[in-house]
Amino acid sequence: MNRRKFIQGSAFTAGTFAFSNVGFAQNPGKKIRVACIGVGGMGGGDIRGVKNETVVALCDVDDRSLKSAAQLYPSAKLYKDYRIMLREMKDGIDAVTVSTPDHTHFPASMMAMFANKHVYVQKPMAHNIWQIRQMVAEARKRKLVTQMGNQGHTFTGIRLVREWIEAGLIGEVKEVIAWTDRPYQCYAFSPEQKQYPKATPVPGYLDWDLWQGCVKEPTAHAKDVFHRLYWRGWWRFGMGGLGDIGCHTLDTPFWALDLEIAHKVDVEVDHVNPVHTPPGSVVTYHCKQKKTGKVIPMTWYEGPKVPKLPAAMVGTKLHKEGGLIIIGSDGIVYHPGMRPDSPRLFPEEKWTAFRNNPESRPKEVYPRIKGGPIAEWLRAIKGEGPAPGSNFDYAGPLTEMIALGTLAIRTGKGMDYDAGKMQITNNPEAQAMIKEEAREGFRLEDLKV
Repeated sequence: MNRRKFIQGSAFTAGTFAFSNVGFAQNPGKKIRVACIGVGGMGGGDIRGVKNETVVALCDVDDRSLKSAAQLYPSAKLYKDYRIMLREMKDGIDAVTVSTPDHTHFPASMMAMFANKHVYVQKPMAHNIWQIRQMVAEARKRKLVTQMGNQGHTFTGIRLVREWIEAGLIGEVKEVIAWTDRPYQCYAFSPEQKQYPKATPVPGYLDWDLWQGCVKEPTAHAKDVFHRLYWRGWWRFGMGGLGDIGCHTLDTPFWALDLEIAHKVDVEVDHVNPVHTPPGSVVTYHCKQKKTGKVIPMTWYEGPKVPKLPAAMVGTKLHKEGGLIIIGSDGIVYHPGMRPDSPRLFPEEKWTAFRNNPESRPKEVYPRIKGGPIAEWLRAIKGEGPAPGSNFDYAGPLTEMIALGTLAIRTGKGMDYDAGKMQITNNPEAQAMIKEEAREGFRLEDLKV
């Protein structure tokens, strides 16, 4: 595939940027006016990613994070409530970054898109399948430049993996295996606990009501259990280890093998809990390749559960924190860690031959990305490059598949899924969670600008 075909095969082509880049095309060197929602944690890195643009506003519910970010951008306006920010500064913002807990990705991103702002949102894209579909549709409708923050999608490694597979280096792909050590010690949770923790005083620096955002049934504040450290494990706020790392590690096979959303999901879980992710689980996705229709099983291990080592890798020590194995009829692609920064081949003699014969390696097919996902997004906004690789048309189906797995973990039951109808046909409990009600002030109609 040449560069032209690659760009045309993206969800948006350069031509769809007519709405977004006209002002920048007429004014080379013009800076993008960026507002940042969530400026602590991952947001702290994201706000540095836009340092060469004009950061006009910073928003966070935590005074400590806001104060720290303000030192970097002293001229930016400061807000706690992004709804107020987007309404007050609607005409003074071009693009928005969203780096908040999972449950607030959707309302912040949707409100920004309703205001015709380009959006960069951290992974996972949203907290449920209905939200994901709404975000994809709105971005398409408004021809906005979007990007999900699964950083590995810009790595050279993910392109190498696809080029190696398409060149036949491991033969016909038979199976995918991925794993992570998340959730760390089950995010400080006891599997016997069936209710949210008892209330503790809210620190003066935190607006707890705004932190909870769209959650229909607000939860009492519990020090260090929700805010900052362990919110990912609680189903109202996060999506467990799979939601945390799946958008990174499963991104590589989903893109490299050109897979559809899984039509069937199996699950093994030790503890099913209504409020919190369990210590460990195994989720198997059954996904069809778009071109061949072949079903490729993709198994995800999390927590203390780890996969069995394939015969071609015997003697290898798997990376403790996680990794990916793609098993073919004539070899294996493996990378350690959550992102594809150092892929390699197995068995060992195949890798040795590959390294010793550079002239026989597959040619570079897919364009390499410079500067990471935020830089890619900013270039696209300016019309200086194609749509970001993890734009919502791509990131939406990937995150939808991740969300299906979390529903299997939450219910302890597998499912058959009709993506066309957005319907789980044999797990009514999971079907009921495809869409979550939002509380007043954060409902879809409340977010219109």
